[in-house]
Formats: sequence, C-alpha cells, structure tokens
Amino acid sequence: MRSAVSVAGLFLLLPLAAQCADESPAGQELPLWELGVGAGALHTPDYPSSSESRVRAIALPTVVYRGDIWRLGDGQIAKAVAAENPRFELSLSFDAAFDASSDRNELRRGMPDLDFLFEAGPQLIWKAGDYEFEAGGRGELELALQGRAVFSTDFKGVDHQGYVIEPMLHYRQRGLFSPQLENRFTLRPVWADTDLHSYFYAVEPVFVTAQRPLYEASAGYFGTHFNWTASWHANDNLVIFGGIHILSQHGSANRNSPLFEDNISVNYGIGFNWSIVQSRKTVVRNNR
Repeated sequence: MRSAVSVAGLFLLLPLAAQCADESPAGQELPLWELGVGAGALHTPDYPSSSESRVRAIALPTVVYRGDIWRLGDGQIAKAVAAENPRFELSLSFDAAFDASSDRNELRRGMPDLDFLFEAGPQLIWKAGDYEFEAGGRGELELALQGRAVFSTDFKGVDHQGYVIEPMLHYRQRGLFSPQLENRFTLRPVWADTDLHSYFYAVEPVFVTAQRPLYEASAGYFGTHFNWTASWHANDNLVIFGGIHILSQHGSANRNSPLFEDNISVNYGIGFNWSIVQSRKTVVRNNR
C-alpha cells in the first residue's frame, strides 16, 4: 500500500506555486528564467466527491521559464505557445492531480489505487479585457476553451484514462487593496468521457460487495470548479500564497455511483515561493 502523501501526488502543489511565480503586470521586464524553492501544505479529498480527505505537504525546487514558446510557472504548471497576439493565444497546456490509496478509503477498500493523473491538450484563450481602476490596481479577464487527454501513472507505466472538455472564465486582479496583493478567480465547468468517469466511479463485478453494488459509469457532466488564489508579494523574491478550490458536482452524470458521496468537495492550501537565482537575460511580459 502506498503512502497517502506520495512523491508523485505532492506535485499537485505546483499549480499554486506556478501561479504565484509569475504574477507581474504586462509590459514589465522580467528574468528569462528563475530558480528557487517552494513549500506548502494542501488539504484535499481522496478523489472528487469523497468524504475522506488528507493533508499533504512538500518542499521542492521551483523553476520559472518565460520563453517565446515553452513557459513554466506562467500561471499553469507548463504550456507551449503555438500562436499569440494581444487578444488571443493558442497553446498546449498541462495539469495534474493527486493519487490516492484505496486501502485508506472506506468506500474504495479492496479496489485498485487511484494513480497520479496528468493532463495535456490544446487551449484557446481570448483575452477579453484589461482594466485599470481609479482607486488603483489592474484586472485582466480571460475566456478559454481547453480540451485535454488524461493519463494515469504509478511511475512504472502510463495508462490513458479518457478526455475532458473545460471552458474556463479567469479573472486576475492586482493592486486594488494593496500593491503587493494579487487575487485570481477561476470558474471551470468540466465534461468527461465514459473512461474518465469510470476511473473514479465504476464498480466492476470483481469489486462488488454488499455495500458496493455493481455500477457502470457514463459520459457527461463531471462538475464545476471554483478557484480563488491570493498571493502576497513580500519583496522581489518572496511570494506567500493561499487558495481554496471548490468542486460542485450537483447534477454530475454519475452521482448515483456507490463511490459518489458529496456534491461539494473542498481543497485549500497555503505556501510560499522564494526565487533564489535569476538569469541576467530579461524578457518583456506582454501577455499572461
């Protein structure tokens, strides 16, 4: 049985560190790359809708790279930009999710573990608005459409687990209450195919028990993610951040699964990112 705090799963903290590592106004000159260290703790359910949760903590090196094509720590774990102008961006984006040990979850006991998940696929971003407030501060509004393939790995092999479609509304605001404070708000409804729903909610005949009847999952609506992340730029090198992620699964396609428990799942975490070394070469940030 694997530890609930696996080395693989802890990398889910990277999106929080990545969002906070490159939160600078458009037009500002920044190092091409930065190396640092980040640490944090995250409270998260075992899987979407699970009533059982874990606290996971980590300290690890962080990398920011602001290339023309490849970007790390640019508000996502990583992305590869194919085309970009002041209003639109077409890129390849990535995401990740924790693993979970089924032996430590009452409903899944005796079933296969849920492995570390990672996603990759294209996204089209429309940079809908750029706002300056009379009281100070600046806001950026984006709409995006993301389509990703989902894979699982136990670091001995990789399995394809399905596909997701995610339209996204993202708002980023900095400096309204304090020049050092930045807030990000994200709304993401998700639809998934049968394979991914089955990964979480199907019960095959071999795993049927008196409390866990047979269940065949179906494709459709998965849920809607609400994210808020706040970061405090203590100085040019240190960012302290925290955030909350709420997944609403009211109306989810497989809410009748015996593995489905709660309509609302909540994740929250805190941490910091400290930039230690920066390149002498700089780039100008024109877009997110």
